[in-house]
Amino acid sequence: MPGASRRPWGGFEHPLGLALTSVIGFAGSYALAVRRPVPGWELTLTEWINGAPDAAASTLYPIMQLGTLAGPIVVAAGIVIWRRDWLLSGATVLAGLTAWFTAKGVKRVVERERPIGYLPEIIIREGDGNGLGFVSGHSAVAATAAVMAMAALPARWRWVPPVFAFFVGIARIVHGVHLPADLVGGWSLGVLIALGALGLVDLVTRRVSDRAAAS
Repeated sequence: MPGASRRPWGGFEHPLGLALTSVIGFAGSYALAVRRPVPGWELTLTEWINGAPDAAASTLYPIMQLGTLAGPIVVAAGIVIWRRDWLLSGATVLAGLTAWFTAKGVKRVVERERPIGYLPEIIIREGDGNGLGFVSGHSAVAATAAVMAMAALPARWRWVPPVFAFFVGIARIVHGVHLPADLVGGWSLGVLIALGALGLVDLVTRRVSDRAAAS
């Protein structure tokens, strides 16, 4: 049946280790995000990445869109087409939505400004640069989509989605709307949400299998 070959925890050998790493990443980035003033090295790194040529910004722009809700939808569609796994596909969309709205909630709690609040001369290539920065919703959604994609891919291709998620985050700095800690917090949050979604998939799969065996 579709999804019958699904691997527990998406095939991740050490999901708890990955979750712990993400918790540490989120906690560390949060501690940095609430610091005032913002550390000088973070501002310097932001300026350096933001100073990328316009050609690089244009190249990264379509990749950056994978951090919108389009990213999980594309991944979910790919899972249905190539794996015929509707459960994993649905979980991918749900995880993406969860990451997007959770990131918005974290922003309201932390209330960290975007780079223009600390770097008036920063190059803003998208919008007006205003709003709240921590965590990066694009990075969170991209990381969530990447983990769900990895769960559906053969081992030899599993390195590809994290590369895209990484450049989604970098693109946000290039476009002048996030600081580095915002990205780390977003990536960490996205991974945790995706692991939770994979755990839910495993739970549903086990219950369906148990019912089928009992009938």
